[in-house]
Amino acid sequence: MEYEWWIGSGRFFDRARVRRWEVMDVLYSSHRWPRPVTTPEGAPALTVWGRTEEGRPLVVLLRRLHSDLDTWQILLAAEMRPHQLKEYIAWEAER
Repeated sequence: MEYEWWIGSGRFFDRARVRRWEVMDVLYSSHRWPRPVTTPEGAPALTVWGRTEEGRPLVVLLRRLHSDLDTWQILLAAEMRPHQLKEYIAWEAER
């Protein structure tokens, strides 16, 4: 997979107090959990659940840039909510 930053993503990362290197930790982690989603508008997207090297649990939201290529645009990221973390921990235990 290749990744590209959405030009407007900076304000979302600042608001969520997520650093870009943390996003890359999650995206290149061997323990990432890709999960397809659909936006409220019906567009397909992908979330990647994982931990930074320091163990911070994050969810990263991506969208495919080109249907024929494996390039994804990084839209935003946020720390996992308690119910997400519980689900992720259960997934980790099954691996």
